[in-house]
Amino acid sequence: MSTEKRLGNTRKRDMGAGLYLARVISHLDPAFMGGLQVTLLRRDGNIIGDVNQTYSVMFASPFYGSTAYEFMGQNKTDFNDTQKSYGMWFIPPDVGVTVLVAFVDGDPAQGYWISCVPGRFTNNMIPAIGASTDVDLSDSDKEKFDTKQPLPVGEINRAANALDKNMAVDKIKKPVHPIADRFLEQGLLEDDIRGATTSTSRRSVPNMVFGISTPGPLDRRPGALKKSIGTKQSQSPAPVFVSRLGGTQLVFDDGDDQYQRKKPAGEGPREYADTLEGEKGEPTIPANEYFRVRTRTGHQLLLHNTEDLIYIANSKGTAWIELTSNGKIDIYAKDSVSIHTENDLNIRADRDINFEAGRNINMRAASGRLQADIATDFLITAGKDGKLTIGAEYEHVVGANTKITSSGNFDINSGGNFKNTASGTMDIKAGGRYKETASRIDMNGPTASSSDKANAIEPLSLHEVPVTDITVGWGKNKRYQSEEKLKTLMWRVPMHEPWQLHESNAPEFLQPDKTDRDVD
Repeated sequence: MSTEKRLGNTRKRDMGAGLYLARVISHLDPAFMGGLQVTLLRRDGNIIGDVNQTYSVMFASPFYGSTAYEFMGQNKTDFNDTQKSYGMWFIPPDVGVTVLVAFVDGDPAQGYWISCVPGRFTNNMIPAIGASTDVDLSDSDKEKFDTKQPLPVGEINRAANALDKNMAVDKIKKPVHPIADRFLEQGLLEDDIRGATTSTSRRSVPNMVFGISTPGPLDRRPGALKKSIGTKQSQSPAPVFVSRLGGTQLVFDDGDDQYQRKKPAGEGPREYADTLEGEKGEPTIPANEYFRVRTRTGHQLLLHNTEDLIYIANSKGTAWIELTSNGKIDIYAKDSVSIHTENDLNIRADRDINFEAGRNINMRAASGRLQADIATDFLITAGKDGKLTIGAEYEHVVGANTKITSSGNFDINSGGNFKNTASGTMDIKAGGRYKETASRIDMNGPTASSSDKANAIEPLSLHEVPVTDITVGWGKNKRYQSEEKLKTLMWRVPMHEPWQLHESNAPEFLQPDKTDRDVD
């Protein structure tokens, strides 16, 4: 028999071949190698946490590597001379988790933990935080969230719910997950594309959801849950924090093929066929097929196959960008959008370029010229230095007084007729000589015909678009939607979520001919 030397004890025991289930007693490995202390879960005689029944097991990764020790050089400051490591690192599991362990040649001193065994019914938050309508909500939460839509939830409280094998476990109410507060702040609480999701390992059988969720930081807030860990004989002198705040989710969802989109995202609205009810949809477009990375605070990168869009957003909802199926790029920023290039910045639109500012439009060319050379109407305001060249008509509309001051010569040259009309008094004053030259000069008659008057310019038409304003509030069905409308040049102005004019909501109403600013 082999001799086991560990924890100050010397015992003889041959562990034998095979695998063992074990419960994690401690994950505080001073070597930082992912080692655990575990108690084997035998049928008879085992005492969880007893020092004499606790084994130290090392971590065996599904994939790990490093360059060879023999290939190292002698220069301690040269990166090329040292070893390089790589691989997968998904540890450690929390105290209380069941793991699978093996002992090499039955030697208790050569134990390895090789995998983790999921707790029964404890996988609703893997790999994403699944949403449900079976939620335990306080009265204040009911008022705050004010929705009948599914909310992200945690796991079943098995200490407070006696589980029976015949129970409909997924109907047991669960506590709302804190990320619901983030969805509320972002305006995504009722958005089942960008917010809540069904991508949990408990969605269906067989399941097509894959991915990883990290444990997240320990909850160290005042009043957070604390417990003692370690063996019964060597537990930590004071209880330590044991609850988690939730982690980052990496999700690969191959879709829920019970539901299929009736039309591709660029052609029709978000309507799904229920195949179990015999409805017909697009077999190649299952619901909820996507790849997403989302942090515990709500930052996310979403590549959604079903809705054919890419969406990137920050945790507060104060900045987002979306690339749509039909080729729109929508950007919203609560604060500034700044672009700097050390070379050219080229912008071209085959239709209109619409600029609108709530205050000033300032343009400056430090040297050279400020030029517009286009074949259609163009409106521009320039702060200083430069030239403005228009290829066709140029119209300038000012809502109040207009003043033009030139410190040097002021020349106006027209290749055709030149008309100047004033509804009030017209004054002309010259500090030097005043000269007029024409084939004929009529100073006070005959009366000028209407055709001789300068044509008045009509201001650009404005459209009214919906306004999202988080100060309006969410509860009582307000949904951050202001009763005010924004009068603007454009038909679509990205807003803080929930924005009503995402292309995925109704692409048939957002085709190019529908978003032309010149279409009433």
